[in-house]
Amino acid sequence: MTHPTNTEPRASVPLRETPTPPLPRTNWWLRMTSTGWDLPQETIEQREKVRRSRLTSWILLGMLVTLVAFIPATFMDRASAFAVLFALAGVLVAILCNRAGLVTVAGTILVILSCLAVIGVVLGSTDGKIHLVYLPAYDVLVISVILGASILPRGAAFIIAGVNVVLIYGDLMLQPWSTDLHQALSQYSMAVIAGRPVAIQIMTAVIAFLWVRGMDQAVRRADRAEELRTIEQRFSMAETERKARVEEFVQEVINALRLLANGQEGLIILSSDHPLHQQGMFINNQLRQFYRLKQGGPTNEQTAYAAKLLLTMLQRINTGQSMVNGLDPQLFMTQVPVIDEISWHLYYMLQGKYAPMLSPRSPAQDGRF
Repeated sequence: MTHPTNTEPRASVPLRETPTPPLPRTNWWLRMTSTGWDLPQETIEQREKVRRSRLTSWILLGMLVTLVAFIPATFMDRASAFAVLFALAGVLVAILCNRAGLVTVAGTILVILSCLAVIGVVLGSTDGKIHLVYLPAYDVLVISVILGASILPRGAAFIIAGVNVVLIYGDLMLQPWSTDLHQALSQYSMAVIAGRPVAIQIMTAVIAFLWVRGMDQAVRRADRAEELRTIEQRFSMAETERKARVEEFVQEVINALRLLANGQEGLIILSSDHPLHQQGMFINNQLRQFYRLKQGGPTNEQTAYAAKLLLTMLQRINTGQSMVNGLDPQLFMTQVPVIDEISWHLYYMLQGKYAPMLSPRSPAQDGRF
């Protein structure tokens, strides 16, 4: 007599895909002048580069607005027109570099333009001499220090401050003095006159360096916290998926044992990509041996009773009424070799472990098969 089998494929639990976070919306100016806005930012270095590129874009926009404000002065002064055109060319080159991902080059151009703008004001005096009124212009050189610390590597703040100090002393020593400046130098000395802008450069470099370092550490801590949350979510999703796969496997075993208990040949049907597919094939071999044993006659009632015991235990585990330890070989024993062999392997599989190739109760050891 032929008995039906459960060979029809069953729907497997779908895999959960890790959702890809959508890229934040970016305005038209950043799309035109910055880099990385259309690419995933998966590492700290990538996010830091995008941050620097966006900051450079906004600074470039501010410089363009400033140059537009100077346009009326270019109609009356040829030197001003030349300065504005030179600065405009530098800004355009910086925009192209920033858009191409050369953020350091764009930042260097900005720093150079800011230094040249300040020194150009002093050098471009009407009589070619330095007046006392131009000395506060040296203080404005700190803008280049702040720009360098924000856009370039933070150690560049000290280099830029050093270059500014050299420019200040070089201009005071090489450019001719006006009468008021000559009198001030004679009365207070060079160290006093240049001391204020030089001190401002040094203090600004130190403060900018510490500020950027603190901000960088805060950003890295936030990034690490975000990465930890992402890893925890992935582990949680993987654990949920593994639990669903195990539940699917247990349900297949329950269905197969139920068919065997009703006198039919029951098999575990799993998809080929199931992580427990190989184990299912091994259990199927044991189930086939059990089916042949059950059809033998004399031990039919004993094997049916053993199958019902295993079926009941699996149902309790599947509903949470019992723990996997209920299948411990020292506790669960039916005296039917095939059933004991199946429970032995299920005990290890449900714990995510690999069972020994041959259990202590293996039928191959006692010669009953």
